[in-house]
Amino acid sequence: MLISRPKSTLDLGLPARLETLLSVYEKNLRLEVFFIERKDIESLLDLLPAQGDLVQALTEILTNLKLPPAASEAFQTRLEAADSLRESNKQALDQAMQEVSSELEQMNGARQRIRQVRQLSKSMYQETTTPARLQNWA
Repeated sequence: MLISRPKSTLDLGLPARLETLLSVYEKNLRLEVFFIERKDIESLLDLLPAQGDLVQALTEILTNLKLPPAASEAFQTRLEAADSLRESNKQALDQAMQEVSSELEQMNGARQRIRQVRQLSKSMYQETTTPARLQNWA
């Protein structure tokens, strides 16, 4: 599977662990874009729980970690970029789902029209023609 999961980061210091988790999170966001563009919903559904775990781990680390202002600002910038990418992924997914819904509605309408044509066809052939009409046709 293509989903990135961080290797054990328990033995790393908190700043290194934060960097690793954030890097994996950003990589998985790019994978989300790839899966959304390819309409690979199954892989996307596999990825989303891992992303949720990463967000939770990042949140826990950020609440417990005191970074120097420069490092804190750099991480904040990366988190904001990741949030904007996540929001654009959400919008792209919503649009893709809307397109699929529209296609399904069109297919359902076509299926109903086919059913109506079949019923018309059956009723036309099931009408019995009276022998009087066919007697002198030749």
